[in-house]
Amino acid sequence: MKRKTLSGRDAWSFGAVILMETVTYTASFLLSGLAKKDIFNRLEGKETTLGISSLSILILLNTTIPLVINLVKQVNAGLAAKVESRMRKNAKLELLSRVLNRRQGVMEGRKYGETVSLYRNECEDLVSCRMEYYYQLPHLVLSAAILVVMLGINPLFAAISLIPAMLILVLIRRLDRWILMWRETARKSTSEVTEFLENVFGHMEYFRLTAGREKMEELFREKCERRADREIRDRLLDGILSVISENASAFVLGIVLLTALPLYQSGRLSVGELVMFEYYYAFLASLPDSAGRLIRRRRQAEVAERRLESAETEMRHIECGKAEGKLPERGILSARPGETVLICGGQEGDRSRMLRRLFQLCTEQLPEIPAAYVPAEPVLFQMSIRDNICFGESFSQDRMDYVMELTGLNQDFGTDRSEMERKAGKMGAALSGGQKKRIGIARALYACMSRCASQNGADGYFLFIDGLTEAVDERTGEYLISHVLNRPDAVVIVASDSERLRGCATQILPVE
Repeated sequence: MKRKTLSGRDAWSFGAVILMETVTYTASFLLSGLAKKDIFNRLEGKETTLGISSLSILILLNTTIPLVINLVKQVNAGLAAKVESRMRKNAKLELLSRVLNRRQGVMEGRKYGETVSLYRNECEDLVSCRMEYYYQLPHLVLSAAILVVMLGINPLFAAISLIPAMLILVLIRRLDRWILMWRETARKSTSEVTEFLENVFGHMEYFRLTAGREKMEELFREKCERRADREIRDRLLDGILSVISENASAFVLGIVLLTALPLYQSGRLSVGELVMFEYYYAFLASLPDSAGRLIRRRRQAEVAERRLESAETEMRHIECGKAEGKLPERGILSARPGETVLICGGQEGDRSRMLRRLFQLCTEQLPEIPAAYVPAEPVLFQMSIRDNICFGESFSQDRMDYVMELTGLNQDFGTDRSEMERKAGKMGAALSGGQKKRIGIARALYACMSRCASQNGADGYFLFIDGLTEAVDERTGEYLISHVLNRPDAVVIVASDSERLRGCATQILPVE
């Protein structure tokens, strides 16, 4: 499936940039070559191609054309950089969207670090492939125009000039399997290194204490060496093909000039035509490399497409496998505001998975009712306390004060309004576990109340909380129970094995 790296409007902008670059590049250099030819034809007293008899105008034209080209290229380069930036942004947004759209309550086939690495590398290849059209299409069109001019003057020169491009296309065709294989292995080795590092960073204390840390370092060194070897092969093949393309054209230029010399001596080729051919061939020499680069980037982009598709197919298979099993969905989703459902029994992980699956079920079957989920360990960002609670919703001081009171955070930060501007630190490192938990609950309450308000006072909302009292002290736990549970405007579903919560629940859902 094709990744949409550009919106419709940006795609038109990108097309316009390529068209402007191609037309300007082709017309300017084609005209410049004809002007050089006419200068020498005028000196020899022969007719000019452009129909300009003034030598001064021809010289002025020949000197001002490069200035026009450079001016247009600078403007175009800025527009192209803007479009490229949008492509990279869209690729990242698509990554975020695909991660957020994954089904809840399922085990990930890939860890998030590996997934980010995968999407970053493969999306970079897709963007590079699209940008290659901006870089190479003007060269290809100019080369085609030059060949047309050369055909009109000497078909033999045009035929000889095509030899390098044909050879490169044949060579790339023969090496196609290696281009794909080495790019695929290079990308796989990068994913392996990323996965290894994520495992290490996720269990740092274990690896600090284990007696096998030397073995771990040895394994990491081997993975890095394997990755370097595969990436070198991939880059080496790409570089060799580029060198062959560039040098093949230079070799053919020598053949063209040697063929042109007898024609010049016999009077069948003018000095102006000889100068024009030499000038044009400097651009025609890029034809093999431009065609080769476009083909190679397209093939590498196909590897990226295939790897992304493989990752998403794997993710869908995992989701299908984990989605089996019956849930008492009707009883949960038909609960009325003011009721509290308790998921208890089993292991902590089992309760958490059931809570996430119920949350997913709720958002799928009742999308019109606001719902929010509070994980066992809420994720905080290096923003202020206030921004961590609002988290994208519009700010309302009354609503903020209300959720602060419900979660008891006003006792921690409410005495001084400036305390709300305190940074939570990386992953909430500046706060205690209980404060992070209550900020997570406050965020969920704030989001649900904001959405109810935007829907002109919806009847209620669903609040899913993984462990209401586990991360807080007993006094704070009692406060949360009395202020968050059995709310008249919400159905609260809690995953917990707390005996205290059993007496507050209107419905108990045991984990089998």
